Amino acid sequence: MADTTKEESGETPPVEAPLPPEQDTLFRLQMAASDFILGNAKYVGYIVALALVGSLVYGGVTSWTAAREAEEFAAISRIDHKMPKVEELARFGLAPMDDKTDATRMANVEEGARRYSATADDAHGAAAVYAYLRAAETWERVDKADEAMSALKKASEVGAKDLPGFAADAAYTAALLDAGKTDQALALYRDMANRHEGFFAERSLLLLADAQIGAGRQADAKIAIEEFRKRFPQSPRAAEVGALEARAGSAG
Repeated sequence: MADTTKEESGETPPVEAPLPPEQDTLFRLQMAASDFILGNAKYVGYIVALALVGSLVYGGVTSWTAAREAEEFAAISRIDHKMPKVEELARFGLAPMDDKTDATRMANVEEGARRYSATADDAHGAAAVYAYLRAAETWERVDKADEAMSALKKASEVGAKDLPGFAADAAYTAALLDAGKTDQALALYRDMANRHEGFFAERSLLLLADAQIGAGRQADAKIAIEEFRKRFPQSPRAAEVGALEARAGSAG
């Protein structure tokens, strides 16, 4: 007798569980970049954000179809190509970015900062954020801290979503902390925790608690940690939360 199939015998064939969809490359870049920003923002601020957002946006620009955005990033790229070249060691912080005694070079760097700023003023979304971050880095190279801080503030005020917006906020907040403007920094961290969603909201709240501990505000940090647990009960960042809680407790 010929073998009967499961359909012929009335049996329902087992349904295989659907395979999880392949993670989008851009999404994985966002997560890795965000983790790196959060681990270093307090110390390297907007320079880290600049490098990460830059790699992200240039890596993903080919997938963007909006002609306006493509042109905005192209305008930033044109400025990049005209900037005085930086040696590889300088890119990794192992040598000075510029010879400050070279008047011609420094004048060209400052002109680049102006062009980045002007381009950012006319750009939108992620392109504006990236241009402002480029401007901030370049203003810093010519020792114009006020202009650099202004560019970071504008990058944050763009209100971009996801990684670009988070990177801009984190960079500006790190600069505020470095400048000793703790109250402003804490206020921005609180705003970030309320305004961002998902992963970025989690990270913002952890940054808030960390900054509060650093400022000697352990009671406020404990409140932020408790808020984290209530808002994100399924978060995989339990170890980080526990470490922050231990620091808050040991500090008083």
